[in-house]
Amino acid sequence: MKCAIYIRTASKNNQDYHLKTQTERLEQFITERNWQLYNSYIDIGSGPNNHKNLRTMIEDAQNSKFDVILSTDTSRLLRNPKLSTSMKKLCEMEEIQIITLDGSINTQQGNVDLISLYAWIIEHDTQTLSQRIKYGKKKRLLEEQIK
Repeated sequence: MKCAIYIRTASKNNQDYHLKTQTERLEQFITERNWQLYNSYIDIGSGPNNHKNLRTMIEDAQNSKFDVILSTDTSRLLRNPKLSTSMKKLCEMEEIQIITLDGSINTQQGNVDLISLYAWIIEHDTQTLSQRIKYGKKKRLLEEQIK
């Protein structure tokens, strides 16, 4: 089976460690199954515009360049709702499979519908975290102004 791996880290702190750890786990998974690695797609940074290589990977999947997408966990892969929908459609048309090492998604076992559920949960958690960070920043600014 020919596969692509998707690796993402939002933090530039310990970037090398996070990328290395994800890569090692995914490559070990591939080796244990005697699969072939087509390509590694890596995105670094956070925010809605930092999914360039995820977009490239989806285009390559649409062009049948590999059979399966591997990622360490759903939060790495399903961070962007629009791109998650594109991946789900590819799975529904049986053009690709998706497996996350955290066990959440394995479309080879037929749980394609979980992609939408996890994408929604991840988007909700991301929005909640963003609101908390903004609130914390505003609170610190107010406290500094009072001093």
